[in-house]
Amino acid sequence: MAYETENTLQKRIDRVRAAINLTEGDRVPFAPKVNLVYAQAGGISGYEALIDFRNMKEGVEKFLSRYESDLFWAPADYPINVMEPLGTTAIHWPGATWGIDLKKSFQICDATYMEEDEYDELIKNPAHFFMTKVWPRRHKKLKGLSKISFNNVVEFGHYASMAAFADPEVHEALLTLMAAGDQSAKWLEAQGVLNETALSMQCPLGCILGVGAPYDMLADNLRGYLTLPMDLYGIPDKVKAAIDVMTEFALQGVDQVKAAGLDYVFMPLHGGTDDFMSNETYLEFYLPSLRKVVEHELELGLTPYIFFEGKYHTRLEILRDEFPKGILGMFEQIDIAKAKQVLKDHMCICGNISGAKLAYGKPEEIVEDTKRMLDACAPGGGFVMDCSIVMDHYSEANFDAWYETTMKYGNY
Repeated sequence: MAYETENTLQKRIDRVRAAINLTEGDRVPFAPKVNLVYAQAGGISGYEALIDFRNMKEGVEKFLSRYESDLFWAPADYPINVMEPLGTTAIHWPGATWGIDLKKSFQICDATYMEEDEYDELIKNPAHFFMTKVWPRRHKKLKGLSKISFNNVVEFGHYASMAAFADPEVHEALLTLMAAGDQSAKWLEAQGVLNETALSMQCPLGCILGVGAPYDMLADNLRGYLTLPMDLYGIPDKVKAAIDVMTEFALQGVDQVKAAGLDYVFMPLHGGTDDFMSNETYLEFYLPSLRKVVEHELELGLTPYIFFEGKYHTRLEILRDEFPKGILGMFEQIDIAKAKQVLKDHMCICGNISGAKLAYGKPEEIVEDTKRMLDACAPGGGFVMDCSIVMDHYSEANFDAWYETTMKYGNY
């Protein structure tokens, strides 16, 4: 589906950059967030995609040929060949291990991997805590790591601590790490194949790597989203100290994105929704660390691509008043016209086209929704056409309607 606008790599880069700079380019950028959509486009199952990312190459080519996206969204998938040898329990994936249909995607499980009385141990020595407590709890084949101590530096004790490596469970953990390491390297190499495929088709790399909000990192990896909110009331000072630890991890992650030569940092915000916390809690526990990470990204010349998941109806003025400029904000559930009104001089916005409708609705619904979106958000720039969620399944007829309507009515 070729249209009159020029779609060289540089032209697409400039088009998106104009939107982020809150100005009008030649047209509204079209940059849908997709994931296992590439598998569907290539005629393969979710299992086949997750077992080897290179299997999605044909799907990437077909999708980017049909919908001339202005940014390439890299598959945000977890590799089966890394999780299987680890005995991962934190994520379930399609196939026999968890009994999930081969056509489906992965499932992230909310669980607690750190007890309330272990906060001090995390804060005192984060690396040791993750290695000897969190990894063994998240991966069955790494339980032997819980028997290793890296803290004994006294001369005789240093040598005595080596005896732990004679334990059969420690042997298993070390061999498991070697096997998982080999598969992880192949996974990263396969991702590189998909990136090169997109670039060869003149599609700029969008979100390839990302970091979490420090609060979410604490919930995702350690306390869980049911338990952490209770800690805010019971042990608030320890939570803040732990968030500081997660902030340092996040800042290191940002440095890695910069070192990789990328332009965008994807930041999915899981726990900052209207449903999960009040504005008062958001301002005290969620925002300060998140803002620190965002400011670091901007200082390095990166663009924060922040996914404001869930409902953000009460947060718009906070985003305008408390966040720096230069952010690309993706919204899932929001009054998009109000978001444009409040943020028009401060933040480029995207998202909000219903992923459910794109997958299961009717083309005429998509046409009308797209027109309304363009009418509300396109004038003056600062808008990228995108869907409300990262999509694993889509309707070609609906994506056709979405794309063609954007191309027809999205010119400046």
